[in-house]
Amino acid sequence: MKTVLKNKNFINYKHQKLPNFFEKNKNQKNYNEIFSFLYNFSGKTVFFITKNECLITFLKFLNLKNIFPKHIKNICDINKKANFFYIIGNLYNSFIDSKKKLLFISTKEIFAFTNEKNIISSTKNQFLHQLKINDLIIHIQHGIGKYQGLTTIKTSSCESEYLIILYAEENKLYVPITYLHLISPYVGKLDKNIVLHKLGSDKWDKEKTKISKNLCDHAAILLNIYANRLSNTGFAFKKNEKQYNLFCKDFAFKVTLDQEKAITSVLNDMCKSIPMDRLICGDVGFGKTEVAMRAAFICISNKKQVIVLVPTTLLAEQHFKSFSKRFRNFSINIDILSRFRNKKEKEKILKNIESGNINILISTHKILFEFIKWHDIGLLIIDEEHRFGVIHKEIIKKVYSQIDILTLTATPIPRTLNMVMNDIRDLSIIANPPAERKEIQTFIEEYNPTLIKKAISREISRGGQVYYIYNKVKGINEIAIKLSNLLPNTKIKVGHGKMSNIELKKIMNEFYQNNFDILVCTTIIESGIDIPKANTIIIENADHFGLSQLHQLRGRIGRSKNQGYAFFLVNNLKKITIDAKKRLEAIFLTNNFGGGFNLSNRDLEIRGIGELLGKEQSGHINSIGINLYMKLLNKTVKLFKNGEKKVFLDNLFKKSDVELHVTSLLPKNYINDIHQRLFFYEKIENANNEKEIENIYFEILNQFGKLPKFSENLILIAKIKLLTKKIGISHIKSNKSIGIIKFNENNKINMEYLLAIFQKEPNLWKMISPTELNFFHNFEDDSLRLNWILKLLKNLGKKSII
Repeated sequence: MKTVLKNKNFINYKHQKLPNFFEKNKNQKNYNEIFSFLYNFSGKTVFFITKNECLITFLKFLNLKNIFPKHIKNICDINKKANFFYIIGNLYNSFIDSKKKLLFISTKEIFAFTNEKNIISSTKNQFLHQLKINDLIIHIQHGIGKYQGLTTIKTSSCESEYLIILYAEENKLYVPITYLHLISPYVGKLDKNIVLHKLGSDKWDKEKTKISKNLCDHAAILLNIYANRLSNTGFAFKKNEKQYNLFCKDFAFKVTLDQEKAITSVLNDMCKSIPMDRLICGDVGFGKTEVAMRAAFICISNKKQVIVLVPTTLLAEQHFKSFSKRFRNFSINIDILSRFRNKKEKEKILKNIESGNINILISTHKILFEFIKWHDIGLLIIDEEHRFGVIHKEIIKKVYSQIDILTLTATPIPRTLNMVMNDIRDLSIIANPPAERKEIQTFIEEYNPTLIKKAISREISRGGQVYYIYNKVKGINEIAIKLSNLLPNTKIKVGHGKMSNIELKKIMNEFYQNNFDILVCTTIIESGIDIPKANTIIIENADHFGLSQLHQLRGRIGRSKNQGYAFFLVNNLKKITIDAKKRLEAIFLTNNFGGGFNLSNRDLEIRGIGELLGKEQSGHINSIGINLYMKLLNKTVKLFKNGEKKVFLDNLFKKSDVELHVTSLLPKNYINDIHQRLFFYEKIENANNEKEIENIYFEILNQFGKLPKFSENLILIAKIKLLTKKIGISHIKSNKSIGIIKFNENNKINMEYLLAIFQKEPNLWKMISPTELNFFHNFEDDSLRLNWILKLLKNLGKKSII
């Protein structure tokens, strides 16, 4: 690295884009491709552009083992022919100047790789930095209060930032930022009258005792489900590579990376002797059905039968067509059982199932209430599980627990979401849309005939069709007449679930054939209807629909290359309920590309999680909020797995007591925005290992420049706290001249090292008890003292002396 150039502007620079592996949000493994490209770069100069003049620290970042290949020791060693420069400037996309042979790399794109969040873990929490003044907040030791912002308090020895919580009778609690793990936003039914707790009252303590028992009961049930699943002996499928590859070649589209991962996970599960229970979460049209079809092929190849369970007759018809087309080149018998079948046809199907003449049966939930003798059932595929009720799931659990189960959904229900988060069910997410798919433009408007006319006319003028959703059979014909008067030259037909089988089937086929322009219907189209020319949907009384319903209905359009438009209409935006407003805000803010999983989490917050494992509602969940309950249950399950038999609430959040009497904060003159400061405080506090802390450090560095001394202290203390927990230290305290360490009884310290330092420097150490010792030092500089303690703890945690 050589010259440092400042304030470079690249906006008007004529350039050529870099290869795809430099794009944002790609997988970390593409770093190998980046370095291969850099190594073979035949140009003269490579520029690294960053906002901050922190060359040395930046180079340290480039050398992190978790980011760069191990054989690369220094960025300057990548290509001896090229000169490397460091530039202060704003560059959002890396580019190459082929004529001048110059390469410009934006550090923002490199940092984008390290900042990717795990989708599942990100749904587990609502975050403190999202709080607004007076939002409800819950402290595990004191109960529910109101968030009042941050404040800085200076004592004789140090300065720190505190989060303020307002409790009943205008009492305030000041929580140090190092104790943010004890705080959680209250996420629950906010239309209820939540009463703030009183500091010092025993009411919260009594509530905690009840919650502890409730958590233990739920954790035991969850683990029992998990244990039963592991103890069941299923069928270990075998894959015939030659046949399977032939089946895969028939797929007309290119498999996306997420699809490929999901397929691999499913097939790996099927080859195990433990019955599969995997959830495939992906938005409408993202390729979940192809994953299911490949699983079905493996099952049939092993001489076993498949049942595809769907919530509606229309979706059953759609799947029957899709499966029949996909398996057309193989001698596989597929049939459908729905209300479109008469009694004679139904009896014939049941006989063919028993004899094994049907390989794949596609059916609605009615089959769950039939007595069926399977020839040899091997796989159950459940599509759109959120449409099935608790009774249906209980039957599935009872009848099909011994076979592999694959569930497909765009929006998992709260109970399923919870079981995924607690590792009771396996999850694969298909988050990437197919190529050339466009994001649906979504509008929330008050009912307006002019708007409706304009939206429909625009769609029809480009040769498209329109869904108009009115979810009441009574009055639906009047809606069609209204539209006919508004748009006299359009062809309109009505469809709903109370029509005869023949009539409804005829209307849907006519709409598919583009014989009319507008289908006025109920939510019968929510699942399974795939009509490429229908790319505008208008939903009347959208505030009466559930969040999953809105997402599913919107997913019915935009299935082709054409732009899709979704209009959610309400009678009066000012008069809708709080929950309805939240649902509409959530659907508006979440696009149709991989948003279903996040919407499920929002639905979890809006509706309340309810009883996780049965039909009843749980008062404890709403009393402490969903977010905290999920955290607590997750921790309780982990403790139960480790052999704990009884868990108390306070112990779930217990951490080592660390008091080092140094100023450690993100100063206001460094990060002015309170939400950003709280964001990083929370992120540091929740870090699970030193690698995560390092990444947070460089994230702050890249955004705000070189860290002040007090912020460096914050990072060092975070590392010290992680080590104390890892090696079993209950508390560590230190000032400029003396310190004390107290070990847990089940600590994991290196006794050999401890004895060695006692012998080497006997005047610096004093054993007070078998689990407690004093140490003496003389550090005027706080950072030197923190680094000394960090080094000491690292050595205490080593298995042997190096």
